[in-house]
Amino acid sequence: MDRQLVIDSFKAWLRAHGLKYTREREAILSEVIARQGHFDAEEFAAHMRSTGLKCSRATVYRTLDILDELGVVHKSTLGHKHQHYESMVDRPHHDHLICLGCDKVVEFVDDNIERLQIEACQRLGFTISRHSLQIFGHCPECQKKN
Repeated sequence: MDRQLVIDSFKAWLRAHGLKYTREREAILSEVIARQGHFDAEEFAAHMRSTGLKCSRATVYRTLDILDELGVVHKSTLGHKHQHYESMVDRPHHDHLICLGCDKVVEFVDDNIERLQIEACQRLGFTISRHSLQIFGHCPECQKKN
């Protein structure tokens, strides 16, 4: 997803819903675009406040939800009780292996899995909007410990 397209889509979504493109929303969007890896909203909000941005947790959560709706971030639990986010700007779709021992998250892409999911949807007459695959198990380091 191209950065300028992300900005334009976000502004258009806000306009369509009668909301303004504020300095706070712009800063949140800029930080999301720059982010690599997974993050949670609480940590993200604390980071934004540490930069001097005066924005509420509610603004952070609402903005992340809008960005999830637009496909700019992907929201998932990754085996935890709270949501994690990851920026999808300039990143391909991928799936996750999640270690139940140490909480390590390994990203992977497998064309065969993607093909099988598409075939299953076609066979069942299902139209894909988006999907997420999470596989839970134990990483090699945790297997050695046990």
